[in-house]
Amino acid sequence: MKRRCSAISVVTIVLGLLVAACAPAKPTAMPTPVVPTPVPTTAPPIPTPVPQVVKIGGIYPLTGAYAALGEGDKKAIDLAVEEINAAGGIKSLGGAKIQIIYADSQGDPKIALTEAERLITQEKVVAILGSILSSTTATSAEVAEKYKIPYLNEGSTSVTLTEHGWKYFFRATPHDGFYCEEEFKLLKHMEERSGVQVKTIGLMYENTLFGKTAGDVWKQLAQKYGYEIVVDIPYDAKVADLSPEITALKAAAPDVVLLASYTQDAILITKTMKQMDFNAKAVMALDGGQILPMYVEAVGELANYIFAEARWNKDLGKPIAQEVNKKYRDRYGVDLDGHNARAHTAVYVLYYALEQAASTDPEKLRETLAKIEVPADKIVMGWDGVKFDEKGQNTLGHGCIVQMLQGEYKTVWPLSVKTADAVFPVPRWDER
Repeated sequence: MKRRCSAISVVTIVLGLLVAACAPAKPTAMPTPVVPTPVPTTAPPIPTPVPQVVKIGGIYPLTGAYAALGEGDKKAIDLAVEEINAAGGIKSLGGAKIQIIYADSQGDPKIALTEAERLITQEKVVAILGSILSSTTATSAEVAEKYKIPYLNEGSTSVTLTEHGWKYFFRATPHDGFYCEEEFKLLKHMEERSGVQVKTIGLMYENTLFGKTAGDVWKQLAQKYGYEIVVDIPYDAKVADLSPEITALKAAAPDVVLLASYTQDAILITKTMKQMDFNAKAVMALDGGQILPMYVEAVGELANYIFAEARWNKDLGKPIAQEVNKKYRDRYGVDLDGHNARAHTAVYVLYYALEQAASTDPEKLRETLAKIEVPADKIVMGWDGVKFDEKGQNTLGHGCIVQMLQGEYKTVWPLSVKTADAVFPVPRWDER
């Protein structure tokens, strides 16, 4: 009986446990539900970093025979960059500052080529400015074309540079075809005004791409305007003696001499003409060394009456030209000239392109340069502005011919901007 009672107790306990397990639990507080953040179907765009500095290459002859040209351009470029950066930099790029990375071409086309490659591949420049000499521009621009980097040329005037089919080459300056024809127009005007006829012309030009191209253009235009070429003299700009060339010039006795020369050879030509008493009704230079302060300082009064297609002159009646020239003169002690005024202009053209592109991507920059229109009042040049054709040539530029009169270059052509009448024919050496 006792064993039976024990069994009943065990069953009772088990049943009690089962009932307790099946009873509903006491209610407890529920946690606040967590709502999952929706997963976007596309990733948000990664913002493009805004550059603090925009690197631009500058290829110029900073040493060697053409250093005077390169140093003048460098000074004008530095002034333009300082102006732009002080005014807030490239605003569409968050105020990024422009930095010019210079390379010394030494006036050598091969060095210009290797320096262009270094600037692009090592310095990572987004564009290149340069290179004054047509010969160094030709090689360095070809490298830029290879790497698809925009190349803005400020002062190389060989007609052939825009005939290669390059897509990344842009030339702000008019080429020799424009400039040479301005000289012939002035000759015709002076003949009509003075009644003194010009029949014969002598050519003398340095024998690199700049000079030889000018020579070819002059020959074509002489035929067009009815003049006879009686002597054609190419020469090496680096020689120390040009008396044989001036002897040949004197023997041919042309009415007018057309020159294409750089600085040291321009000085040598003028001094040798005086020493050998070579006289012509006019000696007219195509840009080159005759418009530089170094030339005027070196030859002094011998510079009087020489004509030069100068590209620009300090008497230009244009507010921005006068303002920038004053800054340049206050800083460097000399006026702007036709070379460095174009260099200053090139910097601003590139700056306006960077602002409009709002990008340092070379392809976008190239596309912007191809469409850009810079108005006349935004540049120091006397041009109608800057607008490139399909070859990369500025179509709004024109010439500016000056004559040295009483120690100062005066603008004599075109008539719309002249500040003095041209003296023609010029006095002989023994009459001055």
